[in-house]
Amino acid sequence: MSHPSNLNTPSITISHLVKTQTVTRTVTNVAEEETYVITARMQPAVAIEANPPAMTLRPGASRKFTVSLTVRSVTGAYSFGEILMKGSRGHQVRIPVVAMGYWR
Repeated sequence: MSHPSNLNTPSITISHLVKTQTVTRTVTNVAEEETYVITARMQPAVAIEANPPAMTLRPGASRKFTVSLTVRSVTGAYSFGEILMKGSRGHQVRIPVVAMGYWR
């Protein structure tokens, strides 16, 4: 684990975001094979992107994905958002995201 924000918790918190930071999360499928579409949204002060935009998981399989957060403006307040994974079988996974941007 190169950075504490890479600890595989079901949320993402970056209290001192400078420029861009990418974190990695691992998900495990505990049901039948399913394809998930991944979307991300965040308040305007911080840009967010999740990759890959979709993934298929077989039963019991694990897969990594990344989330990149980039400071757009420094507001002095936390920005909130989420990663939403919608499965082809109707399952949904929400990962809350919070970050505060700094110039340095």
